[in-house]
Amino acid sequence: MAESTSVEEPGAPVAKDAIDPDLIKLKRAPSKIGVITAAGIVFLCSVFLWRLNGDRTFGGHGDAKAVTIQQVLAGDVATESHVKLEAEPLMSHAIRTSSQKGGLGLRVVPVRGTGDMLWVVLPGNGWEQPTKGPYSGRLRKISALSFGVALDEYATAHPRPMFANAAAVRAGFPTGKVTAVSGEALSISDADKVALDVVDPNTALIIAALNERLPDAQAWTTALSGAGITIGAAIPPPTGVSDQVRFEVKTAGAVASTTTKLEAAGLWAARVEPITRHYETTWGALKTSPATGFAVAQGVTLPDAELDLIGLYTSKGIPDGAYALIEGEKPAQYWYVLPISIGLALIGLMFLWALIRAVKRDLMPTSPPS
Repeated sequence: MAESTSVEEPGAPVAKDAIDPDLIKLKRAPSKIGVITAAGIVFLCSVFLWRLNGDRTFGGHGDAKAVTIQQVLAGDVATESHVKLEAEPLMSHAIRTSSQKGGLGLRVVPVRGTGDMLWVVLPGNGWEQPTKGPYSGRLRKISALSFGVALDEYATAHPRPMFANAAAVRAGFPTGKVTAVSGEALSISDADKVALDVVDPNTALIIAALNERLPDAQAWTTALSGAGITIGAAIPPPTGVSDQVRFEVKTAGAVASTTTKLEAAGLWAARVEPITRHYETTWGALKTSPATGFAVAQGVTLPDAELDLIGLYTSKGIPDGAYALIEGEKPAQYWYVLPISIGLALIGLMFLWALIRAVKRDLMPTSPPS
């Protein structure tokens, strides 16, 4: 009689030393790296290696090399170099910028005589130790800086005044080319703003202190009239000032003559100050001025001899190809860039190999076995 083979029912107890088939772990097939994953990682590694190229190049330099402004502007000095040069920043034209919110940021300052082609990037903290001697740091193109676009937009929207004397301004009427006192060559359009301040020689301001003898504006008006000074109506003092009154005087040589009359009358509680007039116009209107002076407003023409400097607000952004010297940066600060680059290169090569295998496996046809 043939022996029958018993079949265990599902859920039946497992005999001692027997293998429970429900607990058997089958080996999983190794995970496959797809074409898209491999290509994406290779691309990212390439991008990061490219973006770190400037830091990697600068980190490989040694001591700062002495160069001149002329060499930098001529393109004889490579970017991402460690250099030092003598420069005179125009601190009044500094632009504050930052690559992140909060903090004091940085001050980006044009260098005198370079036509805004060379800038110095300084710490934003005004309490930093001033630079004595040459400026030393990393030379870069402004377009390569993280805040380069924002800097250009701000410079375009907020023209910085450049100053020229009356003779230089008049010489520039035919061509629109003016040489500023700093040596900059300016190109001015008709719409550019022109501003100037001039002391009015025939107007003065009397500032009188209120006291027990002369306690109000009426008392001062009477006293000044008695001193032979012809005044206009009282001018309101600045906000928060309640112990003085002000009067405007119009006469030839106003400051000197009024001071003499005050001293003669013994009005020692009053002083005389000159009045500065501020005028704004455009280059297009100014260049129509007659030879006798500058027409700065309707019916107002100022002789050339009375003008010291004229402010020219030329509308221009950062010139193409401008350089920036980042003061204080040293190659040793970028020691970590090379190890990171090596790691990225190894990862990129590994996934490039995976990409080649994935392409062969998934995209290239295979011939069936014969």
